[in-house]
Amino acid sequence: MTILAMVNAEKEGQIESKMMKARQLEEIREAKKKEAEARIAEKKGKLEAVKDSIRQKKKGGKGKTDDRKTTSSSSSGSKSAKGKRKSVSFA
Repeated sequence: MTILAMVNAEKEGQIESKMMKARQLEEIREAKKKEAEARIAEKKGKLEAVKDSIRQKKKGGKGKTDDRKTTSSSSSGSKSAKGKRKSVSFA
């Protein structure tokens, strides 16, 4: 009976160590998953920031180019129309 008790205790110890190792691996997996989600969220945040800055530049750029067009067209007249037009010659 004592031998049987020792064997059972040893098996239980092995089972417990396997369970502990499985818990540790699960914790590691969860930590990696959280880190990956944090990295993805950070990338999305950076992407949104870049998108917003590009949108702001476009909004600001349109207003500036519209002002330039009106001032250049009123001052130079037909020169601005000729300067914008591209010509292609075929030989």
